[in-house]
Amino acid sequence: MDTKEYSKGVARTMKILKTSELNQEHMLLGIISEVGELADVFKKHIAYNESLDWINIQEELGDILFYVFGFCILHGFDFEKILEQNFSKLQVRYPEKYTDEKATNRNLEKEKQILTELGY
Repeated sequence: MDTKEYSKGVARTMKILKTSELNQEHMLLGIISEVGELADVFKKHIAYNESLDWINIQEELGDILFYVFGFCILHGFDFEKILEQNFSKLQVRYPEKYTDEKATNRNLEKEKQILTELGY
């Protein structure tokens, strides 16, 4: 499945509320709620020695994506463009590979320049 097909499915299945503000809040709170559910899997693993349920982890990741895509749909954002912009930013930040030094000493001006050029 590609992102365009997934977006169509999200648009078809997301609940539309009374105002655009409520729709936006619904998507943001959905993201937060699902991240909490994902974190809970790991909390139970750490605190209660429960084994990691990788099927549930993947389900929660899918739920997070649903709300992220829903947020993008509400605002007319192109998810593929967001992916491209994020990847370009990371290429500026880590031209060869990740390093702690590059993570700590980022060139925020260069990153912003790249994002502006790409239409952020």
